[in-house]
Amino acid sequence: MELKKQLTVVSTLTLAELKSRYRNTFAGLFWVMINPLILFSVHGLIFKYILKINVDKYYIFLLSGLLPWIFMSSMLTQTVNIFVTKRESLLSFQIHPFSLIISSAIDIFINFFIPFIFLCFLLNDELSFNLYGLLSLPLLLILMFIGTVSVAISLAILQVFFRDIEYILNFFVNIMFFLTPIFYPRHLIPAPYQYLVDINPFYAIIRGFKSALWEFELEETLTSIVDSSLFIIAFVILATILWKRFRNELYLNI
Repeated sequence: MELKKQLTVVSTLTLAELKSRYRNTFAGLFWVMINPLILFSVHGLIFKYILKINVDKYYIFLLSGLLPWIFMSSMLTQTVNIFVTKRESLLSFQIHPFSLIISSAIDIFINFFIPFIFLCFLLNDELSFNLYGLLSLPLLLILMFIGTVSVAISLAILQVFFRDIEYILNFFVNIMFFLTPIFYPRHLIPAPYQYLVDINPFYAIIRGFKSALWEFELEETLTSIVDSSLFIIAFVILATILWKRFRNELYLNI
């Protein structure tokens, strides 16, 4: 019954998020499409035509890295302070703190998934779908969702007790955007520093999307799934440890 109740809470919060996000705006729900499309177009223009990064099917290459990045970075930065900003809701209603994170994750995922599908359709001529690549996409999406939610929970818990986390995270995300092979291929990184990419959890997820959508390689996709699964297990364990350690003090400090 408790699980059913929390699922109802999550669905109610998600619908409320979706309805309120673009309420009283001129474009309304079209902002779901407009924002990612503008980011994608600007990045494509700069890196393909101005910086002239020489990558075959560059728009697919960029799509497979940029949109997953937008979801992960948006999820982390928008939820890191959620326990503090939703203090009244947590204290007034029987809402599990995780329900706030998960409902926000679903809302942000929808805002990622719609333009993702639209751009795949728009760039259909450049896509070279492989059956195994298509079959791997749902698993990659699930892994990305679970991993990002796990990290978001850990950061939101820490933010309650250490209010600098929000600022450190914003700085970290900005730096990682350039250190993660999103708009440039991995081979451009000097060999002595490529190990930094291998320990980058963002890239562990993104490389799977690049393999599935851009140039499918079964070994590359399987490696991405294994690596991202290992990172996710570590993140879930961390979130569990932090929750058990701080849950009794959480409501007293928000």
